[in-house]
Amino acid sequence: MDPITRLIAIEEIKQLKARYFRCMDTKDFVGLRKVFADDAVFDASCSLSIEPAADAENWIHAGGDNIAAFVENAVAALRTVHHGHCHEVEIVSETEARGVIAMEDQIWDAAGKLFLHGMGHYHETYRKESDGWKIVTSRISRLHVIVGVD
Repeated sequence: MDPITRLIAIEEIKQLKARYFRCMDTKDFVGLRKVFADDAVFDASCSLSIEPAADAENWIHAGGDNIAAFVENAVAALRTVHHGHCHEVEIVSETEARGVIAMEDQIWDAAGKLFLHGMGHYHETYRKESDGWKIVTSRISRLHVIVGVD
């Protein structure tokens, strides 16, 4: 792959992840569904803590439709702000890539009380399909999480 094509692919993947954050925070769940491949797997077992949840298997979702439904159920009634930065994207082939994206999120409950403030990374793989790059696997890891912030 020539350097310009590689840079374009990296930028397209960065835009894909930006759409993921924007669609989640603006509650555009139709748009959110479009960022995932049909066969995607999302591991959110470390969403609320540094260590995986005791019921970690309930936090791993397979299929783009199931992932979008999980996210919608998790955040629809909440105010969320997600920031992604410091993208490390490696193009593996013309149609495959992997990346690590630093993230920070804050979540407020329906009453406006800060519920969670977390920092960590998304570890992902991507595939280029006929309509652009899609997230194939996504796993959240946390460096620090504050739950029940006053």
